[in-house]
Amino acid sequence: MLIFKIIGCMLVIASSAGMGFYFSGEIKSRIEDLKELKKLIGLLRGDIRYASTPLPEAISAMARRSSGHFEVFLKNVSGKLSELSGATFFEIWREAVEKDLIDTSMAKKDKCQLIQLGENLGYLDKDMQLNTLDLYLSRLDEEIADLTKTAKEKTYLFRSLGIMAGIFISIIMI
Repeated sequence: MLIFKIIGCMLVIASSAGMGFYFSGEIKSRIEDLKELKKLIGLLRGDIRYASTPLPEAISAMARRSSGHFEVFLKNVSGKLSELSGATFFEIWREAVEKDLIDTSMAKKDKCQLIQLGENLGYLDKDMQLNTLDLYLSRLDEEIADLTKTAKEKTYLFRSLGIMAGIFISIIMI
């Protein structure tokens, strides 16, 4: 019986430590996702500003250039815009954010801000679209800076809490 308790305790410690490492990895993934999004929004801003590309064509160009988590999202938005189904840009954007960005590490707050970006992009003139993109990029910079500043402490905290929770539960089980 003692061997089963020891094996059970080791499994509990390993699984809770794994959860701690998983959550610490999610923080790093979120930072990477936000940096990738910042790069893509910068490309969109450049296409609109310097090439005077219309929004649907600029998103189509971004979809061709992107790879990673946002590739499917951009391709779906581009495809729906080219269908000319009568849906507004905001409706297409919101649906794609809610459906295609589930696999990313973005927080709910990040997705809400991205939806708000789509709400303000679809119908404004060139200057207002550029101002909206600039505002979103500045928010993204602030979020990345905050996450980067606190990432080291949070990853250490999640890992330590995972291990300590496993040890605590093991002690209670014994």
